[in-house]
Amino acid sequence: MKKGLLFLLLLLIPFISLHAQTEEGVEENFSIMTATLSSLELAKGWALQDNGKWASQQNIIPNTNYKTNKRPTELEKLGSENFNSLELRKVTIKDKQYNVLIIRYNNGSYEFPYLREGWEPFESAEYFVFKARNLKKVLPQDIPFNKPYTVNLEVFCAGKVREYDYTQIEGIIVKKIQHTLNKLNVNGTNLVIAVEPVQKNGKESIKFKLIKTYSKRSFNSFWLDQKNANTFFEKTYWEAQLFRFKKFIRDADKHNVPETYMDVSDFHSYYNRGVLKYKSGNYEGAIEDFNAAVALKPDTAFSLIYSFRGIAKTKLKRFNEAIEDFDKALDIKPTKWSESTNWIKNYHNRGVARFYSNDLEGACEDWETAFGTHGFGSSLEYLERFCK
Repeated sequence: MKKGLLFLLLLLIPFISLHAQTEEGVEENFSIMTATLSSLELAKGWALQDNGKWASQQNIIPNTNYKTNKRPTELEKLGSENFNSLELRKVTIKDKQYNVLIIRYNNGSYEFPYLREGWEPFESAEYFVFKARNLKKVLPQDIPFNKPYTVNLEVFCAGKVREYDYTQIEGIIVKKIQHTLNKLNVNGTNLVIAVEPVQKNGKESIKFKLIKTYSKRSFNSFWLDQKNANTFFEKTYWEAQLFRFKKFIRDADKHNVPETYMDVSDFHSYYNRGVLKYKSGNYEGAIEDFNAAVALKPDTAFSLIYSFRGIAKTKLKRFNEAIEDFDKALDIKPTKWSESTNWIKNYHNRGVARFYSNDLEGACEDWETAFGTHGFGSSLEYLERFCK
């Protein structure tokens, strides 16, 4: 029987792809980038006009002569800034968590620039890879309404793509990361975000501004001085509904594993570091940390550590060992309803490991349990495909 590619159902971090593996014999220090975790596609751009009045456009910050320029060129129609979407993804670099902000925007060029003729429109993109710990600072849990502030994203690397292609963007960014790690690229870019959550007349919105600056600390001091924050919205800014912006930030941030001090005597320190190593594609290192955690607490009732270790072993084609871990995870019955979905996934994942161990009967039994008994829909595809 020809075996198709099966996917393990992942726990807690559903965006990690099991077919995003490194080439055999090549150790990578960062994971393949995730798909888009969240996006913001609607915001109003505001600009103070030459006549002293404010003007706005949807997804465009107008030029200062927007109201008086009756015959704008195609280039001028794009405004001083515009975007189609702001997207957040995630990547792990040397066991450290980073987020990736991708700004997709309308762009174009003239075939004959001097004559301003032959306009060719296209979509471009700009990206910033920054430390994930800073994403939470953009919108704290306790939102400070009507108080502007700035956040330094601490950019690791950045770049522009003249003609955006969603099939190519991941490879372009990963290549830039690799070049930065290997010191073939020296990053000189930083990004500061100015933010002001607004609560007025019973409505909630948010002003924000993306300030592109330089990585050298001295160039950022003005932007990071909170005493200057009020001045950043005096001429231009973006405005979005608070609920949209909150979803944009927090839907991505919830995938970031809390960073904790590494205490070699602490079970959860090893577990958290193991998850980070797993996400970076360092499956052997992840298993070592999971093993160390279990050694500290061999009677643990925390089933996820066996679940993750089982997935890591499956990635390394250590299927029999993976099955043993899924067995242990299934032996630890959930005590809360919220834990049930992750627990049920162990049946599906054990079925995958059994399938690759040439135990089709056992695989079908597990998928039948996952779907037939617990209603786990993802197992149905495998039942229909392999178990008829």
